[in-house]
Formats: sequence, C-alpha cells, structure tokens
Amino acid sequence: MKMIILIGPQGSGNHLFAKILSLHDDVHGWKAALEPDGYFIPHLYEPFNPYWNDPSKITADIMGGKDYAVTSVSCPYMVNYLPKLPAVAEFTTQLDKCGIDHQILAIGRDRNILTTQQTRLRGGPTWGAMSLLLNSFETPPFFVSQELLYLYRKHYLRSLAANIDFPIAWNDPRVDHILAADANEKYVTPCARTELDDYVNNFNKPPWLK
Repeated sequence: MKMIILIGPQGSGNHLFAKILSLHDDVHGWKAALEPDGYFIPHLYEPFNPYWNDPSKITADIMGGKDYAVTSVSCPYMVNYLPKLPAVAEFTTQLDKCGIDHQILAIGRDRNILTTQQTRLRGGPTWGAMSLLLNSFETPPFFVSQELLYLYRKHYLRSLAANIDFPIAWNDPRVDHILAADANEKYVTPCARTELDDYVNNFNKPPWLK
C-alpha cells in the first residue's frame, strides 16, 4: 500500500494535483472534487482532513480498501480561521505504524503569482511557511510543478507516474478538462519591450536580412 501526500503553499495547486491523482480507479482520493459541481471544494471536506487534524486516528482503513491513496494539504492550512502547519511527522509516523508506504510531493508555483494571490486572499504572502516545513524533513520530498503540469500535460503526468511509482491516469480525457482553464493566465500581462529585444531579433535573422 502506498499513499501520496501532496503539500504546497496556499494556492500552489493542491486541488489541481489532488483531482488528477484521484482519477485512477486504483486510487482512493478526492473523488467528490471530480464531480461537475466539485470545481472548488474547501479543504475542510477533503476526505483525509480529519486525520490531519488528529493523526492518531489513522488506521489501515485510511486507504479506503485500495492499494493506493492520495491526500492533499495546504501549508499553512486554516483551522478555526487560524493558519497551522500540517503535522507531517505525526501523520507519516502513523502511516508507518499501519504498514503504509508514503511519499511526499511538494507542489511549486511561480513565487510572484503566489505572493499576489496570497496577499489578496490572506493579507500577505504565506508561502514562507512551506520553507519552514521543508526544514523539518529528514528526507527531501519529490518536487512537482503547476507550470510544468499546464505546459506538458499528459507527458508530464506520464513521467511523474514513472518517477514516483504510482498509478496516474495520465491519458484520461478528463485531464484536459481539468486543465482547460490555466489558473496562471489571469496573472500574466504583456510586458513592455526591453533594450535587448532588437538585438535578439536582429541576431536571429539570416545574414541576407540584416
């Protein structure tokens, strides 16, 4: 049995990765988020949320009868309107006691976008909490990227499945549906020309056009 633990700063793609890694039939995950009305479900309703609030409740039943499972938690996440670091050490210790293998995937997203989004929603950037959490890990996590997911899509997921030895439905048509709206697009605006633009354009021209 193996559980993937998705952890990333608020707004880094926790919902996104949780949905896609839950697509495979062999995986116990956030199936409700895959429903037509599950575009955004608060993490309060993530199926493993009670175990994050109290890891001592973890038993082998956490796998939902499957050999594979995926859970997602933000860093920090909110409890009674207050930010809290996820109790990763306690969570994984309980998994070990139940004989459940596990791997942590740390989600990344452009820092400028995270700062803008978190300032809008939380009053300031909170991504620094993830760096604090990483300092406590004895074994480095496997890093995944929202930008690479949107750019390479099924090719990225196919590679990810091989690298983490976990079933991912990378060829499922629902992947393209989930990735249809790029969450980064609204943060991107055209930039003004720079002093190097003409140099680069001229450098790339064949000699007879210069």
